[in-house]
Amino acid sequence: MRLARIERRLFGRGEPYSAEFVSYFADLAGQFEKPFHEEYFTAAAPNSFTDMVTAILPTAAQPGEAFDLALIAHSTPDSRPTRPACYLSDVLAGNPLSFALSEQGVTAPFTAIRIAGEYARDAAFRRAMVISLDQSFLWNGAEDRLPEGTRMPGRDSAVAVVLAPDGALGPMAVRNVADVAAGDVRRLAAEQLRGLAASGTPMTTIAGIGVDPELAEDFPIRWAPADLPCTGVWSELADGLEQWTGTGQRVVLVDYDPVLRYLSICTVDVPRVEAEPLARA
Repeated sequence: MRLARIERRLFGRGEPYSAEFVSYFADLAGQFEKPFHEEYFTAAAPNSFTDMVTAILPTAAQPGEAFDLALIAHSTPDSRPTRPACYLSDVLAGNPLSFALSEQGVTAPFTAIRIAGEYARDAAFRRAMVISLDQSFLWNGAEDRLPEGTRMPGRDSAVAVVLAPDGALGPMAVRNVADVAAGDVRRLAAEQLRGLAASGTPMTTIAGIGVDPELAEDFPIRWAPADLPCTGVWSELADGLEQWTGTGQRVVLVDYDPVLRYLSICTVDVPRVEAEPLARA
């Protein structure tokens, strides 16, 4: 599977909760015998997953472009009970199979792209869209009671990746390694990076905040924003593509989830794209 397009978007303050939603969450907290703080909801104005998907789609999908698969990847839950995967099935051309991936921590986008690659083995496959989302509001107000090592987003963010057999931005390959102790991340990541650098192709490494900082002693690292745990490395990929298509570059994305002990690596071999010559008057 090859990269055809990538778009990113950051969001500011979203839509405040209506009185009906506040009442809904109060009832939900009561059913599970959880404390409910009404002021926490009345002060909030989050962007729901469907809000963010709706906003990024105009640049992520071209008119009439048919998709066979659409995936949502996230590490924190939606701020509202919306259905972004169902929404994608409705609005994207091609009537794509659509579903969401969670319980993968910050490595959810890596897993989603790997799954898309498996579906793409079908000779009739046209293209897939993977939308990664960071949601900075937890409806149960549990930001201060997260499991040790969990990374809470500081901003709402969306990154849309379009994959196609003829994607002009280069082939992608994903490797997920399970049950990796935090103390082994630097060694295992360095081993993978040395192997990828052996070809002599110019290489850039983008790392998430879960990666051991000492890896920078072995390889130059472009660090993803610490407050975008799920979308950070993919945002950096989107930001750097214009530069890398001017030179050709192997771009390696690395992230680690310390709670789930998952290490994920994605390689994108970005080709050099010749600039279009200026037309003569």
